[in-house]
Amino acid sequence: MIINGGSRRNARFFAQHLSKAEEHEHVTVCEIRNLAARNIADALREMEAIAIGSQCKNFFYHANINPSHDETLTAEQWRITVDTLEKNLGLSGHARFIVEHRKKGRTHRHVIWLRINVYTMRAVKMTDDYEKHQATARQLETEFGLRAVPSILGIARPDGPRPSRRAKPWETFRGHSSGVDPHLMKREITALYLESIHAPAFAARLAASGYGLVRGNRQGFCVVDKAGQLHSLPRRIDGVDAATLAAFLENAVSSNPAFGA
Repeated sequence: MIINGGSRRNARFFAQHLSKAEEHEHVTVCEIRNLAARNIADALREMEAIAIGSQCKNFFYHANINPSHDETLTAEQWRITVDTLEKNLGLSGHARFIVEHRKKGRTHRHVIWLRINVYTMRAVKMTDDYEKHQATARQLETEFGLRAVPSILGIARPDGPRPSRRAKPWETFRGHSSGVDPHLMKREITALYLESIHAPAFAARLAASGYGLVRGNRQGFCVVDKAGQLHSLPRRIDGVDAATLAAFLENAVSSNPAFGA
């Protein structure tokens, strides 16, 4: 099971993203709790109106809960999953709504919570939320007898290899707008890297595939995608750490005076 998410404020984008039936076979609003609204857009508007009385900008918390492709949760397991995550995040009892997306037989759910405590008009601090995502997923895998997914942060599996990092949520959302899926991009660039016997060959293959290779000011080596967006190159190659990749690419830099900066 994979759980990710974060504090957000772009209600208009999420209203569109969560409601897009054309991208999914089924979009179902499973629950709206402690809100008068009866649809996604109105629920987000209501949360935003409540937040006006506070000083919180990122007024809602979005979580994406994604079982493995060959695993299906029962209605009761979904309830336990959402309630457990809610408790671990410190959002118990807060207004929320749940949206289910189903495509090609695979189901995942989005949960949106209002961060504002309506009695104190103060926002819950979302500290260590990534760690809480990982801990919750591992807890539920054990409870439901699901296949264990390696934790990105190594939680509960300190002796195992660190898994490849997934695209960050904002990178995935950016891909919805640009049309460049960071997950597919990672597969493509990883294949180009594995096919290259040296750095100049890798740089040439990237260019032939429509990517630009540049050295960022703070991010180290980066790649420019086909829509002109910048990505950290180590995050787009599977199984290679940043230090190893940097050493490999120095040859490409020294052999190409036109290398971007």
